[in-house]
Amino acid sequence: MASCQTTVEDTASADTAAIMQLIETTAAMNNAGDATGWAGLFAEDAVYMPGGQAAVTTPEGILEMGRLGFSHGTTDIIITPDEIIILGDWAFARNAVTGTFRDNDGESFPLDLKQIVIYQRQADGKWKIARLIGNSNQ
Repeated sequence: MASCQTTVEDTASADTAAIMQLIETTAAMNNAGDATGWAGLFAEDAVYMPGGQAAVTTPEGILEMGRLGFSHGTTDIIITPDEIIILGDWAFARNAVTGTFRDNDGESFPLDLKQIVIYQRQADGKWKIARLIGNSNQ
């Protein structure tokens, strides 16, 4: 009978894949303008720190920020991690966010942002956004 053993490398690879999936889902929720879906990617005690604005520290506040942001127009973005570091039940990624924002009047603007995102493994084993800090490169 063959034995199955999970190695540290297997766990790290699975965690990296789960975080990559979360990054892709984050971009998809942004591109769909889905404030509820986007806010659902955050941990219950998450902190969102958008550039040039006060920190948002409640689930309701994060949802409201999503609704407000998505009400101004639509995005077509890609989030590309420049690095992902896993440290047990915590991880962080340094991301580049590029694409286009189209306002409600139909005018398009290029997006060129950077982020630090801290992720935390939840009790159910899923990764969620614990801290999101971002600002523009422009």
